[in-house]
Amino acid sequence: MSYLLSVTSSTRGDQSWSNRVLRAFLESFVAQHPDLDCRERATLEVPHLDLSAQRAGRIPVADQSPQEAAAFALAAELTGELEQASALVLATPMYNWGPPSSLKAWIDHIVNVQTFYRPSGLLHGLPVTCIVASGGFYSEGTNVAHDHLRPLLREIFSRIGVDDVAFIDCDPTGPMDRGLLDPNDPTSGFQRALAQVPAAASRRR
Repeated sequence: MSYLLSVTSSTRGDQSWSNRVLRAFLESFVAQHPDLDCRERATLEVPHLDLSAQRAGRIPVADQSPQEAAAFALAAELTGELEQASALVLATPMYNWGPPSSLKAWIDHIVNVQTFYRPSGLLHGLPVTCIVASGGFYSEGTNVAHDHLRPLLREIFSRIGVDDVAFIDCDPTGPMDRGLLDPNDPTSGFQRALAQVPAAASRRR
């Protein structure tokens, strides 16, 4: 079954700017690809990698003991979910110039012996859209030097065989949260992000 994999990382629920942009992306994607379903994955539910899972992720699946296979089970599930997707949209805030720890946990599970050490090739052609929201303006200008989230995502996805990564930038969100700028203002980070949605949502494999 083909599907869009939607991965979220914000703790703010409906107040999250990345989730708000994601909702617009999902609407656009469904309108453009009515034959595809959507599968959701919240990284807040993904545990951080423990030592057993870390070790198991370095062992070829055929060589894993029953105990190692059990430790690798979640990574195998998350990896398979990604490999079988027709498109991935990842919505995340920037926390302290980098990713939320739950997003890093999801990343640590999907970078494993199946995807990295001997890539399966199953991620080739997968279009990935990263919706990034930040209180400050980090997608352009002098603050780009302090952005460690987008470079990390580019590195991770390129290392595991993804060759199509696009970013939708929703920043700065701080003025909107403080009531200094109406989200409906065409100059707001939210409206500029929404303008990027249709083209990004047109991509699938």
